[in-house]
Amino acid sequence: MPVTSENNKRIARNTLFLSIRMIFVLSLTFYTTRVILNLLGVVDYGIYNVVCGFVSMFTFLNTSMSNGIQRFYSFELGKNGEKGLNEVYNTAIILQLLLAIFLILSTESLGVWYINYKMEIPQDRLFAANWIFQLSLLNFIVIIMQVPYTAAVIAYEKMNFYAIISVLDAILKLLFIFVIPVFKSDMLIVYGVFMLLVSMVDFSLYYIYCKHCFEGIKWKFCRRNDLFKSVLVFSGWNIFGSFSGMMKEQGISLVLNLFFGPVVNAARGIAVQVNAGLQSFVSNMSISVRPQIVQSYAVGNIDRAIKLTYCISKFSCLCLYVLALPIVYNINWILKIWLGDAVPENTSTFVVVVVLISFLNNLNSAISSIVHAVGKMKLYQLSTSFFALLAIPISYVGLERGLSAVFAFWMVFITMLFVQVIAVLVLKKLMNISLKKYLKDVVLPIFLVVVLTFWIPYILVGQIEGWIKFVMTIIVSLIVNLFVIYFVGLTHYERKIVDDFINKLRL
Repeated sequence: MPVTSENNKRIARNTLFLSIRMIFVLSLTFYTTRVILNLLGVVDYGIYNVVCGFVSMFTFLNTSMSNGIQRFYSFELGKNGEKGLNEVYNTAIILQLLLAIFLILSTESLGVWYINYKMEIPQDRLFAANWIFQLSLLNFIVIIMQVPYTAAVIAYEKMNFYAIISVLDAILKLLFIFVIPVFKSDMLIVYGVFMLLVSMVDFSLYYIYCKHCFEGIKWKFCRRNDLFKSVLVFSGWNIFGSFSGMMKEQGISLVLNLFFGPVVNAARGIAVQVNAGLQSFVSNMSISVRPQIVQSYAVGNIDRAIKLTYCISKFSCLCLYVLALPIVYNINWILKIWLGDAVPENTSTFVVVVVLISFLNNLNSAISSIVHAVGKMKLYQLSTSFFALLAIPISYVGLERGLSAVFAFWMVFITMLFVQVIAVLVLKKLMNISLKKYLKDVVLPIFLVVVLTFWIPYILVGQIEGWIKFVMTIIVSLIVNLFVIYFVGLTHYERKIVDDFINKLRL
């Protein structure tokens, strides 16, 4: 069997594993949230979230380091095999230890002061809040030290194990909740202890699996200052990009709050939540493909790396389109069923624009994968971050002149459109890609699929209301979109990937 065909099947298999994982994890997490809210009560649940939120502010640092380590794992695995990966592993352990020490020093002093003197916490719950802070910090340290092992599992493309651990994590969190009432201690503190235990179980399983299955995951001190610097610089630019993204999101929220108050923030929060649910399924494809993009580039197979990038750009956007179309057509009804009569004004409009922004984010995410493979992040992060952040001052000026809140959302969309153009130009500079081919292979097929299909559900089921309309919209859009996508939206190479996926399901 040709290597490329086997790799395509592995992508299909891994995407399937991750999709099944997402269904289980989302379902269990949704139910767990409901149970723990009833168990702890509103006050204690709020304390847990706000205290943990203080620690989780630093999550973007760990995420950026994780992406950097995973990139170097995949690159070395493709270029130098186990030996190269082992050197990255040992470097990663040192870097994560340094990150853990930095977070302990920075959060212990600031966090304890903020919780005890600035947070609005009932006096009789301060003791529990301090315990939760320490437990959350320990939990985060465990997660930080787990990164070299989670990244190895993804680099080796063992998504079945990754999916199993994710589901097990969600199951354990639910089971532990039912055990909490057995203890006669403070339930909030017991909950924090159990969440730490779940993270320790996850870490232990990843550690044991990697040590037994991957030859490159063995501690052997090696002093490679060049590698240490490369990983640190790469991750540093990732941190810069993540921080810019966080600033953009928070900046838009603050601008909206300044002119319209918390009601518009609530509407935006709901729109973001709807989009996050859709995006969680789409992101599975990127996780599956990213290691192969990096490995293909590392071994000099530039053509396949670019093909995979174009492929995931198109697949992720079309997948989001198929999932989002029934939601968009029925958004007012869905919001009423979900939230009752308490739906904030303009929420449905916000959902539509946020989904459109997500289309552009998916295109950009695919390009960032191959830029990661190249490893030259400075120009990409500086240019894309600059244009993304422009949405904040432009929105402020527009809203100050009396424009509606929707203006801010459209400004984010327009600036992200510029970000996508800049990202493609940066990729052309790095890899000398053909802009004409990118438009032909990625943008044009997406445009054709949308133009040929978006109006059909409205024509066929537009006059129906309620559950029947929702179900019929799903059925009609699935049948029409999948047919048009396969024959109009995909190239011969991409149809082969889909065929491999279908054959894998049959087996």
